[in-house]
Amino acid sequence: MVVESKGFQGVIFSEDTDCTYCFKSEKRFSPTLHNIQEAEEVLKNNLRQENRERVNQGKNCPVIHKNLNNYRRQYFGYINQEGDSIIYTIFEWDRYSISDRMRGLSKNESEHWKKEMVMVFDGCSYYWVVNINITEQSLFGLRTNGSA
Repeated sequence: MVVESKGFQGVIFSEDTDCTYCFKSEKRFSPTLHNIQEAEEVLKNNLRQENRERVNQGKNCPVIHKNLNNYRRQYFGYINQEGDSIIYTIFEWDRYSISDRMRGLSKNESEHWKKEMVMVFDGCSYYWVVNINITEQSLFGLRTNGSA
């Protein structure tokens, strides 16, 4: 299900969608629109602090908490061992500038991202993931891609 709101676009994946490398033995669930709204609020309230080390950000790579509205998202739901509802979220840069294009960066215009999990290696903070615990209202597992 595609979701669009002021400031972001994303797609919610059902619990039976393959999410290679996302989960080990956790129970999956299909997030609702309400879950995503909660997750986005937790993200806005906690990202700056969670991103304090700014790994693979700066210079030619975006600082993610300053550019949150410039990413499209993929949402996958799971329940952790404590019973908390977690939204595993993949972020892909969605606002390429002229200078980005001059450096060879461009938006993937295919609809593939709406149907299957996006897997990109490298690309610095143009691609990143985080787990959003909507039960505890917290973030964990923030990882930005490396740079080749």
